[in-house]
Amino acid sequence: MSHVRPARSFPSVLTASPRAGGRPDSSRDADVPPTVLWCGTDAQLGAAVRDHAMAAGVSLRTSVGEPTMGSGTEGTTLLITDAQSLDRMPRAEGTRPRLAVLIPDGAHDVGVWRAALTRGARAVVSLPSQSDELLALLTEHARPRRSTRIIGIVAGCGGAGASSFAARPAAAARAHGPVVLVDADPTGGGLDTLIEAPPLRGVSWMDIAATGSTDTDALRESLPQIDDVRLLCTHENGPAVDEASLDRALAALSFTGGTVVVDLAPTLVPAAATHLDELMLLSPCSDHAVRAAQRRQASWRNSPLRGGLVARRRGDLHPHDVAAELRLPLLGTFRDSPGAVPLLDVRRGGADRLCRQLLKDAR
Repeated sequence: MSHVRPARSFPSVLTASPRAGGRPDSSRDADVPPTVLWCGTDAQLGAAVRDHAMAAGVSLRTSVGEPTMGSGTEGTTLLITDAQSLDRMPRAEGTRPRLAVLIPDGAHDVGVWRAALTRGARAVVSLPSQSDELLALLTEHARPRRSTRIIGIVAGCGGAGASSFAARPAAAARAHGPVVLVDADPTGGGLDTLIEAPPLRGVSWMDIAATGSTDTDALRESLPQIDDVRLLCTHENGPAVDEASLDRALAALSFTGGTVVVDLAPTLVPAAATHLDELMLLSPCSDHAVRAAQRRQASWRNSPLRGGLVARRRGDLHPHDVAAELRLPLLGTFRDSPGAVPLLDVRRGGADRLCRQLLKDAR
C-alpha cells in the first residue's frame, strides 16, 4: 500500500531556505537553442569568452546589468562572470542558469572560490592556462538540450533502503521513454546485484574516469541494458564513481532525453546538485532517522536542490511530522521493503505504485 500527496509536481526546495532548482526549466523543452550570457566587466576575459564561444558554436549574449531571473536570463543555460563582478551574481536562490567564474592566471584567491561556491558556481576557470576547460564547458552548452528528467535518490540515514527504492522509479519511468539508472556510490554500491542483473558488459565508471566522455548518445547506447533500463555502475575490480566522473556523466546524460535516476551517496549530492531536476530524500519515520537526515541536509546547505521527502512507514512517527521536521514537502509514503528488486518485478502497490504516480504527476 502507498499514499500519495495530491501535489502535481516537485515544487519545493530540499533545504530550510529557498535554493536553486537545478537546471533551468527551459532545458526541458526539446531541442532548445542554448545561450550563454557574459556578465563580467574584465575586457580581456570578455574577449576570451567571445573567442571561445565562437569556436564552440555557442550563442553568446552580454549583460551589463544585474543577472537575476527578472532581467534577461530567460533561455540562458550558462552565466559566465569574472571575480570583480561576482558580488553582483545572485546567490544560490531561485531557479537560474549554471554559473562559471573566470579569473586571470595567477589571480587565485580563496575568497573568490568561497564566493563562487556560495553562488552555486559550477567552475572557476583560470585563463589562459585553462582555455581547454572553458572550451569544453561551452561545447557542452552548444548542443540543443532534449527533454531529460534527472531524479536523485538519497537516503536520509543509513539503512533507509535508497538503493532498493531507486530501482522502482527507474522501472516506472520506462513508460515515459528511455531510462538510465546510475549507481553513484563511491564504495561501489552494487546496484547491479540488487536488481539481479547478469554480469555486465559495456561502459562503466572506469571508462568515464579514463576518457571523460561527454558524447551523449554514444554514452547512453554503450551502457549495459537490463529490462529496458540502461545501467551505469562499477564493474568488477573497476574504480567507483567520484565527483568529477559523476559531473561528466550527468552533464552528458542531460542531453539524451528520457529519465535518469541516480542512486546517490550523501557525499555526492553537492556534485550532482546542478544537474538534478529533483531530489527524493528517503527516510524511515523514526526520531533517529530524522536527526540523521537533518545532519545530511546541513552538509548540502550551499547546494542548489529541489525535491521532497519519500517516507518509509517504519518507525513511531507520522510521515507528516517527519516532513515538518525536515521542512520538506511529503511526496508520498510506502511500507514494503523488498531485498532484491528485479526491474521486471513490478508490483501493483507499495513503492512501485508510488513511483508510477510520482512520475505521472511530474509530467
